[in-house]
Amino acid sequence: MFFSTFQTATELFVWAFVAHLAADWLFQTEWMVIHKVNLRHPAGYVHATVYALFMALVFPPLIALLIGVTHLLVDTRVPVRWWMRVVKRMGEDSPGTGAVEMGVDQVFHIMVIAFFALMLRVP
Repeated sequence: MFFSTFQTATELFVWAFVAHLAADWLFQTEWMVIHKVNLRHPAGYVHATVYALFMALVFPPLIALLIGVTHLLVDTRVPVRWWMRVVKRMGEDSPGTGAVEMGVDQVFHIMVIAFFALMLRVP
């Protein structure tokens, strides 16, 4: 675990962002992408576990677990679709909805990382 070596929120965030890119893009399989929206399917739990393990390289284990759980919940698309419908007022049939939905998903994940980096910064 590298947490103790980071001194600022910015350093925590940068390393967590790198871990996010690896876990969410390089180590996410097609099987995970297809099935992670269904909490009854193991794919989301496998992906969230991989993600939490990557976050544990940066954050303390309990925080990494919390980040993994929030990642799982965002990946169900429930909060993303709510945001798209209520805040952005985009229907599922709107042009570009898929790309915007993926962007909202990523922003939610990055906001969680930023929150914990700010909360855990070393004074």
